Formats: sequence, C-alpha cells, structure tokens
Amino acid sequence: MKRILFCLTAFVFATSCGPSVNPQLKAKIDGQFGAVSKKNYGAVGRFLKPMPYAVGQYVILGTTDSSGKRSISRTMIAGKADGGWIIESATLNSAEETAVQMCVRGLEKAAASGNAESVEIVWIKIKNEKGAIQRVEGPVLAMMRSVYKNNLSSLNVKAAIYVNGGTVSVPAGTFTATNRVETEVSFLGKTHRSTAWHHSAVPINGMVKMLSEDGKNQTVLLGFGFKGAVSEF
Repeated sequence: MKRILFCLTAFVFATSCGPSVNPQLKAKIDGQFGAVSKKNYGAVGRFLKPMPYAVGQYVILGTTDSSGKRSISRTMIAGKADGGWIIESATLNSAEETAVQMCVRGLEKAAASGNAESVEIVWIKIKNEKGAIQRVEGPVLAMMRSVYKNNLSSLNVKAAIYVNGGTVSVPAGTFTATNRVETEVSFLGKTHRSTAWHHSAVPINGMVKMLSEDGKNQTVLLGFGFKGAVSEF
C-alpha cells in the first residue's frame, strides 16, 4: 500500500547571476560541512510523518551536486501570521546568499493528506544578495502563485513501503533506526527518483539524508533544532 508524505523543504527559487566564487561564502559552506557532531539519536519511534509544526523548528541541509559543488539550505518556521505559518528558507552557495519567507495556510492538512492543493500562499518576501527585501502580495502574487504552488505540489513524496534504514551518520550526528524511503518527485516536467532516510527526532521534514537514483547528488543533515535560529528578515 502506498503512503503519501508531504515533506516541507526549502522553498527558495533563486539562482546565481554568474559563476564567480566568493571565497568567504565558500569557506562558510566548507565550515558547516566540516562541523561534525558526535551526538547519537536512538530510536524514538518509527518515522511515519513529520512531527507537528511549531515556531522555532529548523533544519539545515547540505547538498553536493554531480559536479562536486556544495550548497546549504536552511528552512525554519519563523512564526505565525494571517492564519498561516511563516516559512523561511535561506540558501547559500559559493556565489551568493538569498532568502525567502512565505506565509502559508493549510500545511497541516497537506501533511496529513499528502495533497498540496490545500496549501494557500498568503504573501511572499524575497531578500536578495544585497539585502533588499521585496514583499509580494495582491495582484502580483496572484500572477506568481501558480508557479510557487506547482513547486509546493512537487514536494509530495510517494513512498511505497517503509524499510528500516539502519544507522546513518551525517554531520548533524548519528541516527539509529532510520526509515528508508524511496521517493519520486515531479519538478518542472521531470521526474526525480531518490532514496531518503528519515528519523523522528528531526523536525519539519524528518530527513537525515537523501541520495539521487544515479548517486550523483547527495543531501545530508548539517544541523537542526527547535529554537535559537535567527531570521534573515
């Protein structure tokens, strides 16, 4: 029997303006990848779905692509407003740092059903590499909403079965009794298949590690927590 998981991840849709490398940003990325925790997280209940959302939860993920380039994304629940959760996502690559906040309604329903159609984007704030912040709402948001909504819909992860993934060690620590999930996500007309390992101790999406089907792209958990993360806005 198939079960659908709605996994909340980074919602940043920014790209670098050029290939130039900022040595300070690269050093920052390498430092976060190299900060290895010795903490051990035992079996705290079989992961079936993300834990309830709460203000302050955050996850930091590091991705290495097929060319060896590294990037970091942090997703946090920054607050509640206008009847929805304020989801903040920040990305860091060797060329730039960008951040996005979205006020989103209907996340709990989407997480329970696996159907992102119930999600409503109320407003969006975008911060560029120069620190300028643009708030998008009203008619302008109406034109952009379908694009962002399609990306939200693509975060429905289909898992046919749950398999004990054993112990997984990543920079954030060592996680025992993970659940290994085979995922299939449609994004921009393409289907991406991967294997992910989840653990109940991790907030927001529970993901500890993800490896693409061809083994060329890998995402690992660099850190997570329930308070203390500082907003970029």
